[in-house]
Amino acid sequence: MKVEFKETSLPLPSNDNEEKFKKQKLIHICEICGKQEILTPEEGYKAGWDYAPYMYPFKVISPRTCSKCGMEKTAWWEICVKKKSFDELSDHQKETVKRIYGEPESIIFKE
Repeated sequence: MKVEFKETSLPLPSNDNEEKFKKQKLIHICEICGKQEILTPEEGYKAGWDYAPYMYPFKVISPRTCSKCGMEKTAWWEICVKKKSFDELSDHQKETVKRIYGEPESIIFKE
């Protein structure tokens, strides 16, 4: 799979966190420890999750971590700080990137 990263400037507007996803339950998955919780964006934010759409827009590579884990082992860290290409990421980090690119559909909780 060929993936090229596009650098963006900050701050990134996160318009998706308004009404459309306000009450939507999303699967919050920590890419470091694997913890999973089903939360609305606001619940996730209040619980300390770094997660779209409250912290960052959907589909933007950024840390996806719970309140207990740091970002030094995230796909974002490897790409932005260590300047790794997609092919240089671990399989787990590649899966995280694919899940991020598939947002919001890839994290919507279906009862």
